[in-house]
Amino acid sequence: MGSDKTPVLWVTGAPGAGKSTTGWGLYSRIAGQGGSVAYVDIDQLGLIGPPPGGGAASHGIKADNLIRVIATLRCRGVRQVIVSGVVDPQRGIEPYLAGRAELTDVDVTLVRLHCDREELRRRFLGRGSPADLVDELFNVADELDRSGFGTLVDTTGQSPDDTVDALMRWCVVRTGPVHPLPAAPTDDAVPPAPVIVVSGATAVGKSTAAWSVLQNLWQDGVPTAYIDVDQLGFIHPGPDSLVEAAHLATLWRGYQQAGARVLLVVTRDPGSVIPNSPTVVRLDADAATLADRVRRRAEGESALLAGDELRGAPPTVQRQVAVRAAAEAERLRESGTGQIVLDTTGQSPDETSAALFDALRPVLEQLSARPA
Repeated sequence: MGSDKTPVLWVTGAPGAGKSTTGWGLYSRIAGQGGSVAYVDIDQLGLIGPPPGGGAASHGIKADNLIRVIATLRCRGVRQVIVSGVVDPQRGIEPYLAGRAELTDVDVTLVRLHCDREELRRRFLGRGSPADLVDELFNVADELDRSGFGTLVDTTGQSPDDTVDALMRWCVVRTGPVHPLPAAPTDDAVPPAPVIVVSGATAVGKSTAAWSVLQNLWQDGVPTAYIDVDQLGFIHPGPDSLVEAAHLATLWRGYQQAGARVLLVVTRDPGSVIPNSPTVVRLDADAATLADRVRRRAEGESALLAGDELRGAPPTVQRQVAVRAAAEAERLRESGTGQIVLDTTGQSPDETSAALFDALRPVLEQLSARPA
């Protein structure tokens, strides 16, 4: 790869092949060695519905958003980008990226992870996926094998660290200055309405509740995009709120171009990324409830997302996060963040989701009635 270009390593493979684990492992390894690096989960760049979606249109949306994200990261001075996630099994990534002027100074390498079927089955089931989807999993794996896209890396018998070791040859560990981002035009400084923001402290349940609202909007046929701001901030050195805000604004423009009429945003502190957002809901809970939700998340009672510090965390880490979450909640109370405040103390995830939907019902009814 040319030393003057920004290397982008895209790790793909069938579900359970280890693409997300490997991508996150590469990011962590490079960051741990002091390198300038960012991690992108490609699925987070295509959360727009209602379903059915997929196919070339979905892959095109993700690719367009990825190109925008890479441009922001390069402006910031990032020296290595790691991407993980699925690719179009019929077309790969080349048709979506070829000839794009924004990628002139970018080297994209696609690596396809593969393992034997019995190990793929074990990995797939081991992450909690249903057994009745194994046949479909094997069909996807066969399709990817037939495609021949990317450089094949067989991970059979490997530990995650072994796979990271094997893929580091496509990565660079470089330091560099953090550059200021160009100021966004005044019209683009804040994502345009309608935007619904769901905020709250760590582990309060905002992602689960907001995802439930998203499903309702999709069911009602409202073209809606979803952004979890935490999933936009994997950058070292970091955290970097300016990059998160820039990603949020550029993704919202991309989703609008793809037909979205409303954006649902999840973030701990909306003031740092979306000033003056039109609709902000803050979920609150007492310290005991937050501690219980931290424990439940550590035990796997939530969606597995990149960078989740709680999944499988030992009790000492759980206690540290619970203390931090309680402090975050108190700070948010004192700041008055949120036009709508929901106390979710003692609620189940389903109860919190229902309470959020009820609180947003007037806004959602207006959106559903608005002509396309």
